[in-house]
Amino acid sequence: MKRLRVLLIDVSHVTLETTVDMLEYPLGLLYVATALRNAHGERVELRVESHESRGESLEGIERLLCEWKPDVLGLRSLTMGRGPLHEIASLAKRRFGTPWVIAGGPHASDDPGDVLANEAFDVAVIGEGERTAAELVGRLLDGRPLRGVPGTAWREGGGVSYGPPRPLIERLDDLPLPDYSLVDFRAINRGHVDFSFRRDVPHANLFTSRGCPYHCLYCHQIFGKSMRCHSAERLMAEVRRLHDEFGVTRFQIIDDIFNLDRERALEFFDQVVRSGLDLVFSFPNGLRGDRMDDELIDAMWSAGVRYVCYAVESGSPRIQKLIRKRMQLERIREAIAKTTARGIVTRGFFMLGFPTETEEEALATVAFAKESDLAQAMFFVVVYFPGTPLYRLAQSVRDMSAVGPSLADDYVKTREGPYFYSRERLDAIKTKAIRDFFFSRKRVEIMRRVLPNFFPRRDIDAAMLASVISSGLEESEVHDPDVAAAYHRHFLVTSRFSEKAGFFV
Repeated sequence: MKRLRVLLIDVSHVTLETTVDMLEYPLGLLYVATALRNAHGERVELRVESHESRGESLEGIERLLCEWKPDVLGLRSLTMGRGPLHEIASLAKRRFGTPWVIAGGPHASDDPGDVLANEAFDVAVIGEGERTAAELVGRLLDGRPLRGVPGTAWREGGGVSYGPPRPLIERLDDLPLPDYSLVDFRAINRGHVDFSFRRDVPHANLFTSRGCPYHCLYCHQIFGKSMRCHSAERLMAEVRRLHDEFGVTRFQIIDDIFNLDRERALEFFDQVVRSGLDLVFSFPNGLRGDRMDDELIDAMWSAGVRYVCYAVESGSPRIQKLIRKRMQLERIREAIAKTTARGIVTRGFFMLGFPTETEEEALATVAFAKESDLAQAMFFVVVYFPGTPLYRLAQSVRDMSAVGPSLADDYVKTREGPYFYSRERLDAIKTKAIRDFFFSRKRVEIMRRVLPNFFPRRDIDAAMLASVISSGLEESEVHDPDVAAAYHRHFLVTSRFSEKAGFFV
C-alpha cells in the first residue's frame, strides 16, 4: 500500500517592531489535516507546524525537511508572508527534492499567478482547502496527475490554468472536529502573545463560521459572500472536547462576523451558561459593532466574554460608503459604550490612508476614537494588497506600480498612497491619534476599570509601555497629573525598548 508523508506549515511573517511576539497554532491547517486523515486513513502520515519569520534563517525548516523528508509539503500564508513562503518552497524543492509542493491560504487564493511564477510550486489551492487537499492527495496516492482538480491552479503552456471552482462546503457541521492530537497547540503559543494580546496564556481558537455578506473592499474573499455556520451544538461540542481533554478554559473566537446570526450566538452563550463551565471568551475580531444590542452584550458577559474588538475603520461616512463597510457610526458608538459599561474590554481598529481620503476625514477617524468609550485602539495604515478590490480602486486614483504593496512595512508604518494629503501629514495624524486616544483622563479611567477583567497586570503594563513608545512623548509633555501618574513607570523604562526609529503599534 502506497503511503505519503504530508507536512503542512503555516507561514507567518512578522515585521512589527513592537514589544510583543505573536504566534498562533494553525487552526486552518488542522482542519485540512483532519480531512486528509478522514479521507485516507493510514495511507497518509501527517505533521502540522507553524513557522514565524522575523528575517532570521530557515534553519528550523531545513532541519524539519531533512529529518522528516515529506513527500508533500503544503504551505499556507497571508500575502504578508509571501517572502518566506517562496523561500521555503524553493528550499524544499531545490535543496531537499520534495516531490510535491502546494500553496494554499489567502495569498494563493488571491494571487495564484504570483505563487506559480515560482517553479518550486506545483499547484496552488484556491479557496477552502479541506476537500481540495483530500482530492489532491488522493490523486497522488493513486498515481494520477493533479491538473484539473476543482479549486486549483497550475502552470501550463507558459501561463496559469485553472480547474473549475470548488463548491463551498454548505454544511460546516459535516466537517469533523479538528484533530488536536496533530499539533501541540499549547506549546506553540508558549512565550508568545495571542490574538487578544495576552502573553503565555493557555487557550484554544474557535473558527465557527465562514463567509460574510458584506463587501468591504480591503478583505480577502476566500469563503464567499454568504455566511455558513457551525451550529451552536457543534460549537459547544468542540468547547467541551477542548475543556475535558486538554483542560482549556480560555477561548478566542476568530470568525469574520460571529454575530451575523444573532439567534445562533444567543443559543451558544446560553449553552455555555447552562453547562456550568467557568470559561473566558475573547473576540480579537469578528463582531460587527453596529449589529450589537443590550441582550447580546448581556449574554456575552454571562457566558464569560471579557474582550472584544470592533473594526470601525473610519470615522468618515463618505469613506465608510467608499470602502463598502457602511458601518452605522452612531450605532457602533452606542455599542462600544454599552460593551465597556458592562465590563468587557473593548479595542477599536482604525485605518488611515484610504484612496481619496482627505486630511479632514482622517482626523474624523481620530476624533471618533478619542470621543468613544473604547478601552484600547489600534491605528493601522492601509496596505493595498494586489488581488483585492481596494487595490483596484487605488489604481484608479494613482499609479500603484511606484507605490507597491509595501509588504515589508506591515500595517503600522506609513507609506505613499492614493490619499489626498502628504505622507508627512499621515505620520503626524497617526501620532496625534495615539497621543489623543491613550493620554487622556477618560482613557485612563476606562482602562483602570475594565482592563483587569481580562488582562493580567504584566499585559496591561506591556500595552501601556507600547503606547508610550509609539507616542514619542516625553513624560514632561503629559500635563494631566492623573494621566502622568498612570504612565510614570512606563516612561521610566521606555528607552530600553525604543532604540529603533519609527516604532508604532
